[in-house]
Amino acid sequence: MWLDRLTGEQFRQLPEIVEPGRYQHTGDGPAFNGHTPVFTGVLVSDGGERCQLGNEVHSFSLSPQAQSAEIETLCKALAAIDVGLSQDPLMSPLMPAAIIDTQSNLLPFEEHLLDVVQQGHLHQISQRPRLDLHYEDEVADVARARRLAKGALVHLASHSELWQRQTLSGVIPKKVLARFSEDDYGIYENRIYARLLDKTERHLRGRLSALKGLQATLDQALKFYESESVDFRLSREVCRLWGKTFDQAATTRVSELLSQTLGTLEYLHRVISGLQQSGVYLLVSRQAQVVGALHLTNILSHDPHYRHVALLWDLLDQTTMATRSSPEERFSHNQWLADAYSRYAGLVLRHALRPYLPEQDEGIWAGRCIRLQQSGLDWQLVSVVSGEHASEEVLLTVVPWLTDAHLLDETLQLPLERFIAWPAIGQEALQAAYKGQWITLSPSDMYCVERFGQLVDRVLYRMVLRSYGLPVTKIPVKALVVADGINGLHVDRQNHALELREAVSRDSIAALKDALVAANSSRQAEVLERHNQEIIALEQCPVCKAKADLIFQSPIGFRANCDKCGTERYLRREGTQLVFDQTVSGRKDFVALGRRAFSLDVSRILTSTGLR
Repeated sequence: MWLDRLTGEQFRQLPEIVEPGRYQHTGDGPAFNGHTPVFTGVLVSDGGERCQLGNEVHSFSLSPQAQSAEIETLCKALAAIDVGLSQDPLMSPLMPAAIIDTQSNLLPFEEHLLDVVQQGHLHQISQRPRLDLHYEDEVADVARARRLAKGALVHLASHSELWQRQTLSGVIPKKVLARFSEDDYGIYENRIYARLLDKTERHLRGRLSALKGLQATLDQALKFYESESVDFRLSREVCRLWGKTFDQAATTRVSELLSQTLGTLEYLHRVISGLQQSGVYLLVSRQAQVVGALHLTNILSHDPHYRHVALLWDLLDQTTMATRSSPEERFSHNQWLADAYSRYAGLVLRHALRPYLPEQDEGIWAGRCIRLQQSGLDWQLVSVVSGEHASEEVLLTVVPWLTDAHLLDETLQLPLERFIAWPAIGQEALQAAYKGQWITLSPSDMYCVERFGQLVDRVLYRMVLRSYGLPVTKIPVKALVVADGINGLHVDRQNHALELREAVSRDSIAALKDALVAANSSRQAEVLERHNQEIIALEQCPVCKAKADLIFQSPIGFRANCDKCGTERYLRREGTQLVFDQTVSGRKDFVALGRRAFSLDVSRILTSTGLR
């Protein structure tokens, strides 16, 4: 059976076009592409389009070539972070310094290419190339013939149709077998030159794409240090995470170095592109490829210009050697990357949960246990209610999908608590925390923890707000008498119900619980205590952690405004829906405030707590 990781559904047959990383086999599967006898785990590509499982043949959807550099940078960052997790389980989830440092400097090939370009060797080859003469014998008019071919007289004597006329002294020819010479630019050395330009252009295009992505990350970081439009609390939190990688001075220094490297590579790319549009490159067939190891001819070894072509060819081969591997090795590495991306998602979720679970995966909040747990490659946020009537609820499932897909599939029908985390390669940064049930997860995104932080905040607030103001039914008369006069409690004698609207003191709630337990209503006592803990949790300002009194507003709602930081929170009814709003100084902009402000539709059944 196959599991569609995005939807959570199982089925027997894969579609014709397979998206790498989306499907997982629930047991031992058939042989894969001839190199893996027993397939297990997540179905990823081995570097090619072919996907053969046993006798079934499918095709992988491949990424655009333009995105390959961004994907490679992402994979290097994930590998570096995965190594760091063994030393620091709560390390920074942002782009590691080692990746930026490595990419910021010119590679040996690029340094030598710059030197060769500046000395003009490639331009000399382009304008004054070595060539060969190609001779061809052809029957042509006498007027065109400049040189007779070998055996031309014998050929003329045996072909009378080429005679113009015959005289007493001999034959006057109309046509003769002539030898023509033609410049042949397709010699081996020029083919090496042309293919070197092709390989160099591809390399430079990929490097430019990767460095521009890193430059955008550094620009984002500098924006948080310098921008006045970003809330200082958001800036401080992002800079705290980024500071584990670079401080402000180091960020500025690396950004300047990266800009210089980018400028150099853009110059080299312009030069190479120009050489591809002129000179001998245009005279060498695009079909003339170079197969196998480079053969050092006399020209490649001793010519003052062509010998640099051979050196550049070898250096570029060494640069790309690290990325070469067998299909089986690529398949194994891609499966490992899927696991690493899942572990990276867990790291980001731990950072997002720090206000609730400081430096651990489990803790008490709002009268219940909140736990972050891994299920296969997915992550779940679980609420556990203990006591006599214990229960467990999965509040959130995050599915990390390491994909190079550049468009999200908004047609997928997903459960409300299920979110797909993907790198969003080639996408513009979202101005909101997430779109639909797709959320960006990438070390290049400075907002990654803020995005997941707002997602977690919404999920936990929805859990608490669904039960706010719901009546607890079947309350004994003696308990109703005890509840009379307790501030924050609404007593409904006719329906034998209690409604907790504001926080109740510890002593009052203890006395009411004792009365309920004595009347054999222990379940009502548990629910009432949990409702009170939920209101106490809501009274803590999520922005500055100060206490903000929660005040009931009729018919069903509240306000909890913080005098210290200006955060305002309201729960009110709009039609049949309950809507929760959280603003900071009247603003609700994710780019400026991050997770600190949002709106939330509280979906719930407007009935009692179900105690009948």
